[in-house]
Amino acid sequence: MQALKLPTRLVLAATIFAAAANGANAATAAGTTISNTATATYLDSTLGSHTTTSNTVVTTVQQVASLTMPAGTAKNASAGTQVVYAHSVTNTGNGTDTFALAAANTGTFSMTNVVFYADANGDGVADNATPVTTTGPLATGATFKFVAVGTLPAAPANGTTNTITVTATSGFTNTVTATSVDTTTAASAAHIDITANTAGVGAPGAGAGLEASAVVTNTVAPGGTTRYTLVLNNSGGSPDTFNLQAAVDGTFANLTLPTGWTVVFKDAAGNVITNATVAANSSVQVFADVFVPAGSALGTTDLYFRVMSPTSGVTDKIHNAITIAAAGNQLTLTKVQALDADCNGVADTAYSNAPITTGAIPGACIRYQITATNAGGTDVGAVVIKDDVPANTTYHTTNALAATLGAIVLPLTGPVTTLQANVGTLHTGESSTMSFGVRINP
Repeated sequence: MQALKLPTRLVLAATIFAAAANGANAATAAGTTISNTATATYLDSTLGSHTTTSNTVVTTVQQVASLTMPAGTAKNASAGTQVVYAHSVTNTGNGTDTFALAAANTGTFSMTNVVFYADANGDGVADNATPVTTTGPLATGATFKFVAVGTLPAAPANGTTNTITVTATSGFTNTVTATSVDTTTAASAAHIDITANTAGVGAPGAGAGLEASAVVTNTVAPGGTTRYTLVLNNSGGSPDTFNLQAAVDGTFANLTLPTGWTVVFKDAAGNVITNATVAANSSVQVFADVFVPAGSALGTTDLYFRVMSPTSGVTDKIHNAITIAAAGNQLTLTKVQALDADCNGVADTAYSNAPITTGAIPGACIRYQITATNAGGTDVGAVVIKDDVPANTTYHTTNALAATLGAIVLPLTGPVTTLQANVGTLHTGESSTMSFGVRINP
């Protein structure tokens, strides 16, 4: 009869294995009822098959509180301003829960208050002016988005910090919490630096104070206008609006320009302006168009530009200069060449205006570059670069006619004998290069 026990043991072992496998599933929702009834089969002494069923046991899944909050962020802000931090709470427990919201405000300086507001779309902007202190009921997996808004005191020292620790506490189990830490560093209301042409710490004119020598010197003929490109860089913690001024006196004690001179400031869209608003940690480009009248004395004059906030008093200057020279041909044209022996469209040597004395055999190619540069102090318009295909050569289409500015023009039909690039306007100091190749007739 010992052999009859083996099937029973096999059945029980299989049942235990199945129970262990089921235990690997995801957390079950609170309130779920788990019922379990066992069965056993056996053979009696006459080899009759029987099944026995146990009583049913019932388990109700209990709620377990759990939540998550993303890490906080860090910002700069100036005295007396508001700082806003975006947050969210996600219910990772297995039942609906309501989470209380609280803030601890510590550090070298304290916020005058910290208030929470709902932010349903998570854009970092409060949905309304109604403070909230809880998430409200959150279903399993649901997220509540909100912002924490704090106000800096009137005079925190620059560089000092405040820490806001936002805590969410489960209403079901008040020992279950999550936190997120925001750090605010006090910064000056604004810090402005004027640079020439480009933004950033390495740009011409970057750095505090007035430069000893001119950063940019433009040349203009009497009766002409020249343009300076100024970039206003605000590295402070708040936006500010700055008045724009020009003078030939670096102290700006005397704002009177030479007789007949005018300076007109314009924004990037060409609108005439007298001030510019620069956001925190941002830069704004401004143009200064300087007109000198006919009959102006020839020579170089220092010219200074200043920005100053009427609100905060924050200011900076840049030292430029203007050279008034007799009118002349302000467009220069330079042509260089290089050998392309196998006509693959790539020059074999550096471009030069020197004669090519070796390798220029029938079937070889020559690459040309013609560069037009506005060397004057004013813009020039309707610039057209032209060149004829030299005798004993044929226009070569590999690496065809191109121009760095403007549009190229080729005949619609027939052989190419003249090449043209319609450049248009060249600003002061700007260049356009037309390039093409020819093949020496075999």
